[in-house]
Amino acid sequence: MTAARRFVMPALLAATLSACASPMTHHALTPADLGVPAAPGALEASLTQPGVITLTRIAFAEWTAGRGAFIDREDPRTAATPKGQETATIYAYVIDHPTRGRFLIDSGVSADLESRLNPVMRRGVHDLSVRVERTTAQVFADQTPPRAVFLTHLHFDHIGGLIDLNPTTPVYVGQGDARDASRINTLLGSPADAILRGHGPLREWRFQPDPSGAFNGVLDIFGDGSVWALHVPGHSPGSTAYLVNAVDGPKLVTGDATSTRLNWQGLPQPLSAAARTQADASADRLRRFAAAHPTIEVFLGHQSLDQRPVR
Repeated sequence: MTAARRFVMPALLAATLSACASPMTHHALTPADLGVPAAPGALEASLTQPGVITLTRIAFAEWTAGRGAFIDREDPRTAATPKGQETATIYAYVIDHPTRGRFLIDSGVSADLESRLNPVMRRGVHDLSVRVERTTAQVFADQTPPRAVFLTHLHFDHIGGLIDLNPTTPVYVGQGDARDASRINTLLGSPADAILRGHGPLREWRFQPDPSGAFNGVLDIFGDGSVWALHVPGHSPGSTAYLVNAVDGPKLVTGDATSTRLNWQGLPQPLSAAARTQADASADRLRRFAAAHPTIEVFLGHQSLDQRPVR
């Protein structure tokens, strides 16, 4: 969540300027046991086949923040965008495979999340007025739980629901996310460590460079063309989008590679210069891919494409 980096209290931020950088998480890592490297041509070919996955999008919580939490107000490309607020939704996606079973993209929200956060993070969640509609525990109270979770990235609003899942549930994440070090992680107390406590090692996707440049890497998760992992770094080093060949047409889950409508329209996120260059390239790749395949339905990280701004 980009907004999470906007609520840090100045005095506490100043106190951390001389602190050592901390990784996003110290949690154990192991190579993923799923995912076959593939060329984008194989991904595109899969779109011509009937989909086999049932995908269900679930909204867990909402918060409202100024647009500066989602776009870089110092970038001239955002100058024409009026001031105002955007409402963001925390989503997760249930994917049911006919033979493999049930999986989850991102994880929803837990009622126990706030108690695991350090004081700075708790203050931030309070300042954002996060409104929880349902928790992961409630969703799966009378349903089959997921066999594994595929994360778009390791920010707390995408992993908080892991608290409600069996700690033996495998969790998959993009390359580079876990050990991405920054002082902001020190300040925020590496919330991923608290959320992942008790879980087994994170299983890290093993992307291979894509010579075509269509994406940074492509994995056929089950080897049958039904679900694909796309490496789209920038918002975080391991940011991963997922293409799901569903029975009612292909779905592209972008994660925070394009968090809001504003990002999908080409406005940059408030990131460091190096990260923003990567993020812009990844967002452009996703937009070009969707434009080339108009049957794809796009699900942004925190908004629907048809969601109107909050004025």
